[in-house]
Amino acid sequence: MFNGVFKDRSARERVAQGYAAKPASRELIAMAEQALAELLASRELRAHALSRNCEVGPFLIDYLFPEKSLIIELAPALLSDDSSANGRYQARLKFLGDMGYTVFAVAPQEIVRQPQRTLAKLRALLEQVKGT
Repeated sequence: MFNGVFKDRSARERVAQGYAAKPASRELIAMAEQALAELLASRELRAHALSRNCEVGPFLIDYLFPEKSLIIELAPALLSDDSSANGRYQARLKFLGDMGYTVFAVAPQEIVRQPQRTLAKLRALLEQVKGT
């Protein structure tokens, strides 16, 4: 039913498969993962139910607001020059979109440098997105 496009399952696995080739990128991703976890645990977002590590189709989703069908993740496509990896990521986004999910991909640089700006975007998106 699924072809090779859907082999990768989570953001961490995608990063481990080569999205972050440079050591500096690995450090940035680790900092961004920590910043994203702290941001999603913030007081401003506690009114919204948040699920961690859930499966959607063949994918493991790190952060999901199930009432809003909103997926939050780091943007791996910005970390790679590999066209096949970008193709897999785009196919994943299309699959999730077809399932009715909205994906908010945050650039690692943005969440590390401007967490309040990212929080404001996320709050606005949570207000816009209609729940299922």
